[in-house]
Amino acid sequence: MKSVFISGAATGIGDGLVSKLSQEGWRVFAGYRRSPPERASWFNHPAVTPIQCDITDPAAVKSAAEQVAAITGNKLDLLINNAGFFGSGGVVECPDMEEYRKVFEINFFGVLNVLRAFMPLIRNGQGPGSGKGRVINVASSSTYMIYPMASAYTVSKQALKTATTHLRLEMKAFGVEVTTLDPGAVDTPMSSDHEKNSAMQWSAIPETLRAQYKKLFIDTETMMQNSFALYTPDRFANDVYCKIICSKRFKPVYVLGPGVAAMPWMHRLLPLQQVENIWGKVFRAK
Repeated sequence: MKSVFISGAATGIGDGLVSKLSQEGWRVFAGYRRSPPERASWFNHPAVTPIQCDITDPAAVKSAAEQVAAITGNKLDLLINNAGFFGSGGVVECPDMEEYRKVFEINFFGVLNVLRAFMPLIRNGQGPGSGKGRVINVASSSTYMIYPMASAYTVSKQALKTATTHLRLEMKAFGVEVTTLDPGAVDTPMSSDHEKNSAMQWSAIPETLRAQYKKLFIDTETMMQNSFALYTPDRFANDVYCKIICSKRFKPVYVLGPGVAAMPWMHRLLPLQQVENIWGKVFRAK
């Protein structure tokens, strides 16, 4: 039986991935941060082992890896670093530094904690053919956007993508495949908490600057509320399984979801000034 560890498994994309992989006959280790996710669709499934794992706590991550190793015989076939946090760092000129650091602790340093603990198991795992285990790092399609007032999230995910590129090169000698997954618009708590996120973003802007940023804030919110239709987590998980996990060989990057297929091409083919102009028009920034 193939084995997989998925962080951030309690809700959203993680929830969908746990359900899909357990249905496909995988032994799934579902990482969650706080209380046991009894409302998760996979809770009590015989092929799923819930494991408490706050990825910002190296000791907790080490313990999670040890629990997995004890069950699998010190090996793991697939690692999906899915846990993420949107947060609000505010505008770049005067960020909420505490919030900015929190976003990076989860989206970047937390992933490094997981990699450090689980890569020894992955090197003992089994991928397609004679390959070893595989790694999927979940970043974001927002890294192709210039998203006003959301720099903490997009910059942290861009850092993760760069680290993933380095990891992919470093792991070739071990036969371990590594890829980046950039999801489009998926209906997750992160997206459904839009009003909460917006309030956090606005509150992070000093009162002395709110008059200047008000129009940009309103225009950005209007655009995001009227943006792409959302994939359900189950539909997205099915795409991930069919297009990535079942592939004989990983591509370096996968961009999946509604409204995002053209974004990487735009960045590759157009001058930066033109890309900035396009996103300025999208968000009506002047």
